[in-house]
Amino acid sequence: MKVLLFILLLISNILAAQNITFIYELTFRTEKKDVKQEYYYLDVLGKQSVFRSEKAREADSLMQKNGYWNSRKPIFEDIYSFKNLINNKVYKSVTHPSMYDLYYININDQLNWKVLSDTMKVDSVQCQKATTQYGGRNWIAWFDPTSPIEEGPYIFYGLPGLIIKLSDEQKDFDFNLIKIKKSGKNNMFYLRKGKEITWDAYKKLQIDYYNDPLAEIKIKNIKTKIGDVNGNPVNISFKEITESIQKQIKGGNNPIELDKVVKYP
Repeated sequence: MKVLLFILLLISNILAAQNITFIYELTFRTEKKDVKQEYYYLDVLGKQSVFRSEKAREADSLMQKNGYWNSRKPIFEDIYSFKNLINNKVYKSVTHPSMYDLYYININDQLNWKVLSDTMKVDSVQCQKATTQYGGRNWIAWFDPTSPIEEGPYIFYGLPGLIIKLSDEQKDFDFNLIKIKKSGKNNMFYLRKGKEITWDAYKKLQIDYYNDPLAEIKIKNIKTKIGDVNGNPVNISFKEITESIQKQIKGGNNPIELDKVVKYP
């Protein structure tokens, strides 16, 4: 896109302290090999950034504005991260689908980039190739070496420029930068305090949730009502709800961290 190229050139004259939003289109495959697409936002504020889906971003904005969350998918948000490049800290953010408890996982894996001499135009932007390994996957990145912003989608960063395109070798995940916006306000939104956990603790959270997605609701005796698209009450058992959620969990069980995959029964 010529417009994208123009904006990338314009960024060179923008101070790093200003707010910039990079919008990526993610094409990904589920465990059942269904191909889906979603928009993801990389909101950069100086040396800090947040990467999340469009829906998660809207939910964060609503929380900041009104103090409550809107409904989300009944599965764990798998691709949500934030970076603080001042101290080189990168975290995966996990919100429990049932009670919205927030957890952080410190991503301390070293991204050992291999910058290659290969070049390619991506939407009229002259990019350079780089490769790395993360999460049990081999990744290929195409970055703009003229950009002063050393950022990229999800936990990826550290190249001498902005990552324009990123995909794993199997093409399970394919990120493509499609739009850039300059923001005049704080686009980081509301970042709640959460509990830092390990990968093993996260795995246990996922397994416990799969085994009984309604456990917290039952324990706290929370009254629930289920309605159809028109708001009319629907009679449905906890067993049916549980089976429906379990089906969704297993259907999307192709995590970006392939080496952390959870095997459900």
